[in-house]
Amino acid sequence: MPRLSQSFLIAAITLAGGIGAGLVFPIMPALGLELGIPGFMIGVILSANRVSRLLFNFVAGGLYARLGPRLTMAGALAIEAVGMVMFSVALVSAWPTAWLLAGRFVNGIGMAFLVIGAQAAVLAGSDHTNRGKRTAAFRTAFNASIPGGLILGGVLADTYSNNAAFLVGAAVSAFGMGLAFLLDGRSRPPEPPGARKTLAQDSYRSLFTSPHRVALIASWIYSFFVFLTVQGALLSTLVLLVQERGMSVFGLDAQGTSSIAMTFMVGAAALFTFAFGSVLDRLRLRSTLLFPCLIGLALGFFCLAQAQSVGLLFFGSVLTGLSYNFITVAMMALLGDTTTEAQHAPAVAVFQSAGDVGGIIGPMLGIELALHWGIAPLYLSLGGLTLLCLLVALWLWRHERAIAFANS
Repeated sequence: MPRLSQSFLIAAITLAGGIGAGLVFPIMPALGLELGIPGFMIGVILSANRVSRLLFNFVAGGLYARLGPRLTMAGALAIEAVGMVMFSVALVSAWPTAWLLAGRFVNGIGMAFLVIGAQAAVLAGSDHTNRGKRTAAFRTAFNASIPGGLILGGVLADTYSNNAAFLVGAAVSAFGMGLAFLLDGRSRPPEPPGARKTLAQDSYRSLFTSPHRVALIASWIYSFFVFLTVQGALLSTLVLLVQERGMSVFGLDAQGTSSIAMTFMVGAAALFTFAFGSVLDRLRLRSTLLFPCLIGLALGFFCLAQAQSVGLLFFGSVLTGLSYNFITVAMMALLGDTTTEAQHAPAVAVFQSAGDVGGIIGPMLGIELALHWGIAPLYLSLGGLTLLCLLVALWLWRHERAIAFANS
């Protein structure tokens, strides 16, 4: 299969997997209360997905080299489908909490294998001249799957039933599994005779002795930073900002208005990412675009801190969404540039794990600081932290420039 169609097939598989995983968010809180599950336990159920991803990221990174993209991603979607079926079983079980918790944990295992398998396959099937576009296609599909899953889950639950939503989610995951079997077994042609892949443990160890370890460490720092600030602290507190300042769109309450702002944030990221990837491919130094992206992200936080109107709320949300996603695309492309094929999956596993740690800490820290400091001080602090990350960008840019000069 041609490389271009392969990259878009990976994006389609990612879209299917993300929709199935995101479908539960508009359903689970109300369903949990309906089933008599305490609010704290509902939060634990929702968080179980990220916990299992964190536990299985390194397993997925190690197995990818043995399984290849086809089996890794097909297996991931099969596991996701099983998790969705477990949600359905919870509706008729005498132990709904246990089934929902187990289903969410299983779903996280599938997401770990899906995200790492997809990213590693994209990196292996691209080079410096097209890696930005290929990575952008993956990120666009991943970002589009979030609102897609939220909308699909809410509509199906309201129109039909919770069980119908879960079964459709399982069917979408099964469809993605079928697409995965259309992938090439390998992302690149076989290696020449005598060239052997290192063991997974050696691949992880080699990352930290690589001459490009500065670039790898910087990418992991940015993954942690983005999930801590945007996908953690910001997304968990945006509803508090809307509620505190009495904002409303189309007469919606704080939850509805903040969800629209989040949709604009994610939608803007999905809409413009591919164009950003094309620009990225024209640059010799990937880190060059980090400077405007970080400044844009800081401005987004500052706008949200001062937002007293819906217009400024949406402007800050869009600016934040564009900036954080561009940072992720640039760092993913850089990972591919600075690792061998055997190192792709381990490097992505560390990248994803750093993000998951940030995603676990961010909501807890963000809500706590918002309640004690206030929304404006929290967002101003996030903007200040973003500007401090310019130092990491400068460190990375100097490293990239030195490597490029040595190779010229």
